[in-house]
Amino acid sequence: MTDKSSSTTQVLQGNAVFANNLYQILARKPGNVFFSPFSVHAILSMIYQGARDETAKALADTLGLPDAECTAIAYRSIMDRLKTVEDVVLLVAYKIYAGQYESFKVEFEKEVREKFDSEIEFVDFDDRSGAVKIINEWVEKKTDDKIKGIIAESFITEETGLILINAIYFKGGWREPFREDSTQSTPFYLDGGSTVDVQMMHGIKSALYKHDEDLNAHVLALPFKGDKINLVIILPEEKDGIKNLETKLSTSFGRVTQNLGSKNVSLSLPKFKLEADMDLNKILLEMGLKIIFDKRCANFKGIIELASNENLSVDSVIQKAFIEVNEWGTEAAAATVVKKKIIKRCMKLVDFNVDHPAIFMLVDGQGDAANVLFYGRLSHPK
Repeated sequence: MTDKSSSTTQVLQGNAVFANNLYQILARKPGNVFFSPFSVHAILSMIYQGARDETAKALADTLGLPDAECTAIAYRSIMDRLKTVEDVVLLVAYKIYAGQYESFKVEFEKEVREKFDSEIEFVDFDDRSGAVKIINEWVEKKTDDKIKGIIAESFITEETGLILINAIYFKGGWREPFREDSTQSTPFYLDGGSTVDVQMMHGIKSALYKHDEDLNAHVLALPFKGDKINLVIILPEEKDGIKNLETKLSTSFGRVTQNLGSKNVSLSLPKFKLEADMDLNKILLEMGLKIIFDKRCANFKGIIELASNENLSVDSVIQKAFIEVNEWGTEAAAATVVKKKIIKRCMKLVDFNVDHPAIFMLVDGQGDAANVLFYGRLSHPK
């Protein structure tokens, strides 16, 4: 009998490790970093259902997955939880598009639809403009028109056989909103010592916090409405400490949110809006998934009915993601501001000033059940 709880924990822990490994590669380039590890992990876990032999092993190793059946059961549990997230906007869409093959395997199609809440569809890649229109319109519909133009016509070639699309959008209201009249133009220190003026939100917040001596950083988990999703911020003590922090996180990521305690925090947080559009092929190659792109060696015989002389491999894995952080929900702020003024007089506050580059994560849940939805580096709030 499959242990549902154990499988879900393994899949979520696998996603956390996968998130950090992916981040370490993306962070080599300067500037902002932003992606959704959950969305990538989910769609690769989908094709894992139809992978066989060495292809299945590569996916399991890279993603930290149990067997395919346990992975599917775990994702059903994960998707059910995400459906219960209230008071925030969380739009997730992933879909498999395949060329003109005969048919999907019945068992694969059943697992994808029932366990992952996903869709699969055949399209005519020879009609490039038509295929692009179909894919882009689907993503726009699934993300409430927040994510547009996920692929261009040049993205499809004569060799395109399988495209994995994943898109995720989040916009949430804080449990304790910021007052708009407290937002001020404030210097933000960039790498190299220069500054740029940003719109900095200020407020007294009840949040989970710790100072991590090993990381030489402060860690804050700020809750959104509903108390299920938190924005986790890892702020290096030194204004130029982001690179040292990233190096340390490569070996100690798993304990970042451990031992957080409830604190009253004087928080200064920049408003920011990030959008990322990535072709993940090269990154996944580096992470150990070369075989899924190899037309000769990839084994996805569990996905599509193929003729004896045909083989199926992944052509592209792409992602477009969007996040916005602002004062959302200021209509409710007046009721909390008075209370926080009282806290400021009577209680000791932790000062948490995000005025220099920091790492952030959008996390659903806590501990072993934490699901890393977004992961990024805020290097330049503008």
